[in-house]
Amino acid sequence: MQGIDTHAHVFSATAPPVAGFRYRPGYAATLPDWQSHWTSAGIARGVVVQPSFFGTDNTETLAAVASDPAHLRAVAVVDTGFDAEALARLDRGGARALRLNIKSAPDYAAYATAGWRALYDRAHVLGWHAEVYVDAGRLPEIVPAFEGTPIAVVFDHFGNPGATAQAQEATFAAVERLARSRPVWAKLSAPYRLGGADPAALASRWIQAVGEGRLVWGSDWPWTNFERGTSYARLRDALEAWVGADWARAIVWDNAARLYGFS
Repeated sequence: MQGIDTHAHVFSATAPPVAGFRYRPGYAATLPDWQSHWTSAGIARGVVVQPSFFGTDNTETLAAVASDPAHLRAVAVVDTGFDAEALARLDRGGARALRLNIKSAPDYAAYATAGWRALYDRAHVLGWHAEVYVDAGRLPEIVPAFEGTPIAVVFDHFGNPGATAQAQEATFAAVERLARSRPVWAKLSAPYRLGGADPAALASRWIQAVGEGRLVWGSDWPWTNFERGTSYARLRDALEAWVGADWARAIVWDNAARLYGFS
């Protein structure tokens, strides 16, 4: 069985970061380095996710995809200034989603304006979804931004619901509410970013909320800020521990191929 890694970052060590960047690794994460992990983990295709520190300059992400378009897709960072043609150019370059990395953003309501909702509509016309990374426990705050739009939503890193029972209940109540109006997905990725929450328990909650057919797996390579002691193979093997072998096979291939348009 072949699989798809739906969440990794490729970047140079030299391209300048965007103004106000939160964190910029001091090393390069190259496409060959990432792909060197694939064979031992049964991975054959991948999704390059634009890192936050490059802002809306998707040049390096698209260049990586252009080097192997049969096996790679992209998730781009855009803003309300991207019109239909700008999104179409990204789509021709292999982008299949827009990313809202709003971790540490003070006001999630800023993404619920008419300009952002028009952007979500333009992306939806292309068949794109929105990928969203939130601060721990703040997923319910972003849900209203998508009300009134048809775009599918994928929450990165288990939706980062926080470790408390109260925060998790609020998160999954919001997920179930949003899922009544459009497809909602989760990436089972980056368990080390969960603040101590149990990834297996969270995977079970996601299955209850949206079904196993709307889960995908990602390595989060190169594990920025968590590089030490992290293993690509162990992260891939962990998926079976979280959901069982049968569902893991569907998650790592069938679901991801459908979401990102791999044949």
